[in-house]
Amino acid sequence: MTLDAVNELRDEEIHFLSPKRAGQAHRVYRGLREAITAGTIPPGTLLDSSRDLEDGYKADRHVVAAALRGLAREGLVHLHHLGARVVDVPIQAALKQTPEFVERAMRQRLAGGVYKPGTFLPRTSTIAKEFGLATPAFRSAIQPLVHVGYLVGSVNPRGTLVTHDVAEVQPEELLTPASSRTRPIPHTQRYAAFGESKTLSDWTGDRRCAVAYGVLRRRLVESGWDFQRALTTPLLL
Repeated sequence: MTLDAVNELRDEEIHFLSPKRAGQAHRVYRGLREAITAGTIPPGTLLDSSRDLEDGYKADRHVVAAALRGLAREGLVHLHHLGARVVDVPIQAALKQTPEFVERAMRQRLAGGVYKPGTFLPRTSTIAKEFGLATPAFRSAIQPLVHVGYLVGSVNPRGTLVTHDVAEVQPEELLTPASSRTRPIPHTQRYAAFGESKTLSDWTGDRRCAVAYGVLRRRLVESGWDFQRALTTPLLL
């Protein structure tokens, strides 16, 4: 079950509320859920349904109680007579499903040699299940690794190949998510190859360019590839 699949209360948790108060319960639930999974409300925190939450969300105790039942159903809190206490393990399970976590975990596996260069990853559905994700969500999370060429889709045999080039990448580069290394490239900056000098936009219109502009840029910005190699190495998806 993905994070997006559990961001609403169930009918049985709000059936006794009016439509307006049910809407309030949804807002309280989503607000608390986001704060818990982000770590803003840390494990062990006692959520007092009788006072703090009612005042903070300007909602009555029945609205707050419905929101807490939804959180309890997910395993994010334990209910008791004082309110609800935030628990630890489900937070990690929730964070484990974020694209950022998946990308970093896969980078760690590549850097640590869990997946060897020149070999295929286990079935995508199998790894996705490890992270509690649907297969399409997992594929989306590892796209940054595909874009820079650490992983390559193969049609025959079918699967995802760990490239030999991964063995040449410095571990610290593998472990750094793309979002942490991004720097702008001036539109006027020129790159040399085949005895010519052009901007990235011009090169992507050249018949010798094997990839789209975005892939070429990521290879240069995020992975520091040699320009001609970045330009001419095809990407199979």
